[in-house]
Amino acid sequence: MTEHFPPQDPAALLALCAGEWLSLRSRFDLGQPQGDDDSAWHASERGELRQTWTAAEAGGELLGVLESRAPDGTVVRLVFARDGGLQADGGVQGQWLLEGEGRLRLSHGAGGVDHHETIWFAKPNLRLRSLLARQGEALLAAGFCSEVRRVTRPAP
Repeated sequence: MTEHFPPQDPAALLALCAGEWLSLRSRFDLGQPQGDDDSAWHASERGELRQTWTAAEAGGELLGVLESRAPDGTVVRLVFARDGGLQADGGVQGQWLLEGEGRLRLSHGAGGVDHHETIWFAKPNLRLRSLLARQGEALLAAGFCSEVRRVTRPAP
C-alpha cells in the first residue's frame, strides 16, 4: 500500500515539519522607500531551523504544538487547535487551514497587519514556504523560503 504524498491529514503534515532544515530565505519589503540604494527593499539569507512537533492526545481540543528554534536560540511556539484555531507566542491568535494538495495556510493579524504563510512540500525533504503581510489591500512585505531537511546517513 502506498502512502499519499503530501499527507492530507493536518497532524501528519505538521509531523513532516519536524527536523533540522537548511533554509534559503528571500524577503521583500515593499513599504521601503525606493532611493539610490536599490537593494534596501530586499534581502536573501541562508539559515538553519530546527522544528519539533508534539501531537496532542486524541480526542482533545488541541491538535498539537509546533516549536521552531533558530540558530540564535529564538524559539517560536505555535499551538494548533483541532477546530482551525492557532495561537502563537505573545497571545497572537489566528487560524490554520489545510488546503488541497497538502498546502497548510496560517493566518493571523497583529497591529492592523494581516500575515499569511503557506507551507507545502515538494518532496518529504523539500519544504517551501511563502509569506505575505498586508494592511488592508496594500501588500507590505513578501517572502519565500526553500528548505531542505538535514539528513544524516547511517554509518556503513
